[in-house]
Amino acid sequence: MYRGVRGTFAMGALCALLLCAFALAPAASPAAPKPKRAGASIVGGGAANPAKWPFAVFMLRDGRFSCGGSVIAPTKILTAAHCVLGIGPARLAIVANRFRLKDPGVGQRIQVSGVAVHPDYRRTGKHDLAVLTLSHPTTAPAIALPTVAEDAAATVAGSELRVGGWGAKNPAGTRLPGFLKRTREKVMPNVRCLMAYEEFFSPASMICALGRRLQRIHRRPGIHSTSCSGDSGGPLVAGTPAGPRLVGVVSFGGRICGIAIAPSVYSRVAGGLEFIADATS
Repeated sequence: MYRGVRGTFAMGALCALLLCAFALAPAASPAAPKPKRAGASIVGGGAANPAKWPFAVFMLRDGRFSCGGSVIAPTKILTAAHCVLGIGPARLAIVANRFRLKDPGVGQRIQVSGVAVHPDYRRTGKHDLAVLTLSHPTTAPAIALPTVAEDAAATVAGSELRVGGWGAKNPAGTRLPGFLKRTREKVMPNVRCLMAYEEFFSPASMICALGRRLQRIHRRPGIHSTSCSGDSGGPLVAGTPAGPRLVGVVSFGGRICGIAIAPSVYSRVAGGLEFIADATS
């Protein structure tokens, strides 16, 4: 099912471009704003250096690729709530230390034994965060979470962040690359996402970002490098004086990935630190 963004524009064509992509999770309750979700992927960018993304994992749902995630402790994975809402842990597994999807002889496949979804997501669609518990530890290293102060310093408008994922490589959200890709994005002023998504965008729980403008990709002008379909749950990383920090989780965006009027939106990890602490204790 597709859900339209509530922003109003003078041209009907722009409204059509701003339709959000397929939701992986059931809709929120009628009383809450309906979440808009991209299965989100990397458009533009290039192959990731595994040494810089050792914490990145991908999730299997019923044995098939579904979303990304990040190791935050030996038995804990941080991902997007919409990737797992309503899905029992028996249907989920993660794969770590494997950077090509079709390379079964490499890495670890580990069954998920527990799923914790941020309670606000069920009520409002905000805080698109979930913590998975693994049946046994992964050997992949964990990435550190930011403090509130680190997050504030790293996510001011104009700051450069990096995002990685196995998702689609064209703006329409199709054609998985088969390997981990990465690109860089700049944090956009909150007004950019408020204009696109109106009251659904919450600066306290979300980060608005978009990559550099691409000259031309798949015959579409005006597309920016960004996350897209298949990247949901994957990591948005900031370099800080203390080292890399997981500041965001791929959440949603426009139906056409990378258009300037519909930047990508990431769930702000610092906005969910209390929930994450409870889920990992």
